[in-house]
Amino acid sequence: MNVYEEGIDVSRYQGAVDWAAVYNAGKRFAIVRLGSSNKNGPYVDPYFDKNVTGAQQAGLRVGAYYYTYAKTEDEVIQELLVFLQVLEGHQLEYPVYVDMEENSLTYLGKEKITQLIKFAMDILDQKGWYPGYYSYTEFLRRYIDSEQLKDYPLWVADYRGYVGHTGDYGMWQYSSVGKVDGISGNVDLNYSYVDYLPLIQKTGKNGYQLTEEPVCREEEYKQKWQAAEEKLNKIQEILNEV
Repeated sequence: MNVYEEGIDVSRYQGAVDWAAVYNAGKRFAIVRLGSSNKNGPYVDPYFDKNVTGAQQAGLRVGAYYYTYAKTEDEVIQELLVFLQVLEGHQLEYPVYVDMEENSLTYLGKEKITQLIKFAMDILDQKGWYPGYYSYTEFLRRYIDSEQLKDYPLWVADYRGYVGHTGDYGMWQYSSVGKVDGISGNVDLNYSYVDYLPLIQKTGKNGYQLTEEPVCREEEYKQKWQAAEEKLNKIQEILNEV
């Protein structure tokens, strides 16, 4: 596959970033951590807003991700109640990714883990964000049914110099020990193979307005959403209370 552009992903662990230096080093996108969860529940990465604003002002395109610990649909909702508020008001050029790689969740099994990822992405989609999911090759092989998630973009991590995942993917995180001007210490390095911005603009997601009339869904896709309508309406009621 041809690389569209090179980028990084960052969190509070990179500290203050000199985004102009990152841009001058040839990086053209950044996926910024929204947050994660601990024993007190979901929390927001303290550098999220600063990183999004700084990266975009320097000329980089930006996406977001959050590291999930959710074991149930209720916990998915509790995470997104926090992260959707933080996303409000931002305009992003890359997807919002659900980062599923937590070993403490593997006991749930492949079907349940896949269902939780899809549940989270469905909520993000309904709330106006262009969703995707992230994991590493072995976790994908053992615990995620990527075929069930084929309608969503995958960001895969594999540090062996190649991607072992045999399915489709839009981004590859190829190193966790990269060195980039403007960042002290290590940073994750990524290749993007897709120009996501036109897709996001076309669907009116991530803070953009629709650029054209929505295309009618295929019948199978419409049936899928109809079957989930009752559950999604309940989610909408919960989110509207925030």
